[in-house]
Amino acid sequence: MLKKKFILSALFILLIFALLTYQSVKGERRLFDFTLYPLKLIEQGGSYLLNLFDHIPFIGKSPEEKILLDRLKKCEEERTRYKEAAYENERLRSLIDLKSQRADYVAAAEVFARDPTNWFQILWINKGIINGVAKDMVAVTPLGLAGKIHRVFNERANVILITDVNSSVAVRLESSRVEGILEGNGEDRCYLKYVSKDFEVEAGESVITSGLDGIFPEGLLVGYVTSVDREGGDIFQQIEVQPAQHLNKVEEILILKR
Repeated sequence: MLKKKFILSALFILLIFALLTYQSVKGERRLFDFTLYPLKLIEQGGSYLLNLFDHIPFIGKSPEEKILLDRLKKCEEERTRYKEAAYENERLRSLIDLKSQRADYVAAAEVFARDPTNWFQILWINKGIINGVAKDMVAVTPLGLAGKIHRVFNERANVILITDVNSSVAVRLESSRVEGILEGNGEDRCYLKYVSKDFEVEAGESVITSGLDGIFPEGLLVGYVTSVDREGGDIFQQIEVQPAQHLNKVEEILILKR
């Protein structure tokens, strides 16, 4: 097969040179235009010719090769589907485990959209009033706090995430018990505000809800302190917090009573 392709390639190139020779004798512009395209193919590399030959039945891939390639493609597609199903099952098992631990459970919901004007801070879920969902109910995942219900309709609702600039959560540091207010930065981080410089705060410390805002139940994991700046502010420290749940990867959430 390779020998046949080589012979045909050589014959094709000889044909091009013959046409060029004829064109130089006749001086016809029309013939030059005719040979221009194949010359460009040759200049760009032999791969173009090989791809061209693949489409010619008697020198392209054999029927057996095409069957094997089709089977390989189908196997890859099935592998992708099975892998996605495995990930989904793992997430759903985690949600079921969390549901069994929460007496304040209301509903489990799937994320079907994100607000295009505020991409990572507001998401839409497929549960609403008819499922018992109400404004200011709490949205969580097995990894931690996601946000709270913002607007509710009959069969859908949206969730304002803790990273939104309009979000605020009463929290405390789990080890030191220092309290403050967690606010979003509009991207993928939060800031713990109103913590006096008199308190020692260490990077890596867990941040949990305090329940003092009357919305979020006490003791939910929110995130972890990533940086502490004791010199940046006048009175309070500047503390950055990474949410425990990567919020642009949320696909399912659990709704809890406030």
